[in-house]
Amino acid sequence: MTRTASCPDPDDERVSGSIASLLKLLEHRGSAPALMVAHDDELQVLSSADLAARIRSVAHGLLLKQWKPDDAVLLLGPNGFDWVVARLAMSAAGLLAVPADDSATDAEVHRLIRQSGAKHIICPASRYEALTNNPSLDAVAFGVGALPKGAQRMEELLGLSEQILPTTSPDAAEMLAYTSGTTGSPKAIVLTNRNIETNVSALAASRLAGPGDRVLLPLPLNHVYPYVVGLLAALASGATVVFPQSTTGPQLLAAIQSADVTVIVGVPRLYTALCAGLTAQTRSAPFKRMLFGMLLTLSVWLRRSFGLNLGTIAFPTVRRRFGPNLRLLISGGARLDDETLWMLVGLGFDVRSGYGLAETASTFTANLPEHERWGSEGQAFAGAVRISAPDATGSGGIELKGPQVFPRYLENPQATAAAFTPDGWFRTGDVGRLSKDGFLYVSGRARDILVLGGGTKIDPEELERIYGTSRYIREIAIFERAGALAAVIVPSIDATRSGGAIHLDTAIRVDLTSRARELPSYQQLSGFAITREPLPRTRLGKYRRFLLPQIYERAKQHGPAPHVQLKPEDEPLLQSPTAARVYELLRKRYPDAPLGLDASPLLDLGIDSLEWVSFGLELDQRLGLKLTEADIASVASIRDLLGVAIRTAAATEPPRRSTPNWIARPGMLARIFGALFYALDWLAMRLLFRLRVSGRETLPSGNAIVIANHTSYLDAPALGAALGYSFLRSCYWAGDPALLFAKHWQWPFMRALRVYPLDERQPSQALDTSSAILARGESLVWFPEGWRSPDGKLQPFLPGIGHLLIRTPVPVVPVRIDGTFEALPRDAKRLRLRPIRVCIGKPIFPDSWSELDAHAHDTPQKIASKLQEAVNGLRAQ
Repeated sequence: MTRTASCPDPDDERVSGSIASLLKLLEHRGSAPALMVAHDDELQVLSSADLAARIRSVAHGLLLKQWKPDDAVLLLGPNGFDWVVARLAMSAAGLLAVPADDSATDAEVHRLIRQSGAKHIICPASRYEALTNNPSLDAVAFGVGALPKGAQRMEELLGLSEQILPTTSPDAAEMLAYTSGTTGSPKAIVLTNRNIETNVSALAASRLAGPGDRVLLPLPLNHVYPYVVGLLAALASGATVVFPQSTTGPQLLAAIQSADVTVIVGVPRLYTALCAGLTAQTRSAPFKRMLFGMLLTLSVWLRRSFGLNLGTIAFPTVRRRFGPNLRLLISGGARLDDETLWMLVGLGFDVRSGYGLAETASTFTANLPEHERWGSEGQAFAGAVRISAPDATGSGGIELKGPQVFPRYLENPQATAAAFTPDGWFRTGDVGRLSKDGFLYVSGRARDILVLGGGTKIDPEELERIYGTSRYIREIAIFERAGALAAVIVPSIDATRSGGAIHLDTAIRVDLTSRARELPSYQQLSGFAITREPLPRTRLGKYRRFLLPQIYERAKQHGPAPHVQLKPEDEPLLQSPTAARVYELLRKRYPDAPLGLDASPLLDLGIDSLEWVSFGLELDQRLGLKLTEADIASVASIRDLLGVAIRTAAATEPPRRSTPNWIARPGMLARIFGALFYALDWLAMRLLFRLRVSGRETLPSGNAIVIANHTSYLDAPALGAALGYSFLRSCYWAGDPALLFAKHWQWPFMRALRVYPLDERQPSQALDTSSAILARGESLVWFPEGWRSPDGKLQPFLPGIGHLLIRTPVPVVPVRIDGTFEALPRDAKRLRLRPIRVCIGKPIFPDSWSELDAHAHDTPQKIASKLQEAVNGLRAQ
């Protein structure tokens, strides 16, 4: 059984999408601008009449060179006037265009020439010699650059005597397009004049854009989507096409402003990046963020419910930042996620999306005026869609039939046969459903669907949107590994530099686990690898997933790295005695790591959250460098580390601290407040959370370190009520300085509660302070995980507790806290009254690790791991 939807009744006044019709339209528009290039602060403009004249002249010149209709011609070059003239001249001359990626290497271009059978090439002068070493190729160059003797420039074809241009058949091959290559080698798709003209005619007739519109096109024109939708349909609509100088954010915004852009033809990644940049600006201002969110929610509701566009007046500053007259955002190439879609709709923009593939000349369905529905990919406008083998929800394989559908793959009859059903419908390989009135909803690309060990099918893009919301993650790609899900992650350098440099790996793990808590087990990651490698994508932003396992394995390997040659400009920095000593220490400690000065301590040297404590302590003990929290937070490369070391060593005296002596014994007033707080805490824990305690009789009579698992902000109150006031009277708590000491008003409370700031990013200071407390016979409470667990499970203990016990051997009391995670887990929005249990274990005495070598590099971590086992073992009790 299948569900089928055909196109709505076509407009009676279709605009022809043929090259002949386009040339006549351009000539009719005369001096009206057809193309613009935003270059620095200057706009370069090519009028419609001039563009038509150049296209005709170059087409005649190519025919005079005896380039025959149907000859395959490879075109290489960046977006711009020359590319457009060359490409449309090839169409006018009846040549078979083979557009190539401008970033392709010479070897890749030569391979493409062989695969396509191209007899001629048009390329930039800068690459002419490298690409024309084949004597059978006839070539034409354009742009700036020296050429060998006898080479011909495209400019020399201008002004040649005209001859009648050939009339092309609608079913003649017009271009070769290539699949994205997300799953392997791309296939060559033969697109006919009819395929392309159908889409251009429909889009132009829809009047999405028209004379007076300026369409920003930041996508490479060798792809079908930007070529058909962004260039041909825009020109056929009478609009002006604007090329930015580059595709970086600032250059795009500059082009929007300088060219007064009204329309953007982009891909989801572009719009997601624009929205992310906007929300980042409100992150540091809670009131501004709250007001923005409330207004946006109201704007979306009014637009969805009543069609009222509040966004145009509610967000004037935002819209001016995007562009004062920007009104229409066209998205293609992939599905636009709901969060980005509704933010753009709420801001007042007209957002249009559609569905298609290279095999359908880029588009097949679209949200066109009077035939639109947000969240869908629109209706077919010149063909039919059907869903094969739909399931109970109506979802199944998307199949298409119509004049846009390609006829065949180049010299690949097996692939062509596999792409079509016996009755002639094109199997897209994608999954979706149709509404009763023919709107298409795409749920995923079948070719990207991951099949896990139990046969469960997963859409990785949906999970990437969920996991990728962490501020520590710049890119995440998910793939199947050994029957489960794994991910490759590129971390955010901005987050690293804003304080996550040391615990970045832990921060990512905690964020991933927090997001996974609401997901079924089969959607949770079995592992992840952090890499600095850019994740492989096509030029339209799709992941090439078949390459991800290789990147994952490379990131997980810690074998010998290739030797890194220092750059000449690095030598002055290493001439500093301090920098030289630190660099030598790095070489001895990490002999197999690449020690270029731009290397990342985490990604290249493996200095993760467990390793940093030991390394920071060695810096202090061997070189006398006491790095502060602010120093360490700024370290994202070895160069940063050396710079911090030089500045620290240059300080003749330590900075004066205005903070109190946190481990001084509290005065009478503070002790009274501490006792009152304990009484209230004891009462609340027993009445609200039905606290039960076991093992209190095992607490030693002398001083000790109490260690416990950490899952919730309720852990400390629960543990305090469990230990009893008599123990707490001579006990100090190690606390997070960023959380408990950030504001001055918190300080008196911390003094009264005997909490002192401990940051393992300052290992020397942390150990000195903690040892001093133990040396005078008092006890400590320490959460060795450092972070609240994102899923309630015990996390690895950091080695700081091991260093402390080597320096000051005292008994350790393991404690297991249960129930606090259920009552107030990480990221919870409300408190739940759940029973809490505290199990106090038997003390572990220093002789338990006395056989370990105190000077060994990994001994502190071994002690920490031994204590972790003890806490975990209390679960059964």
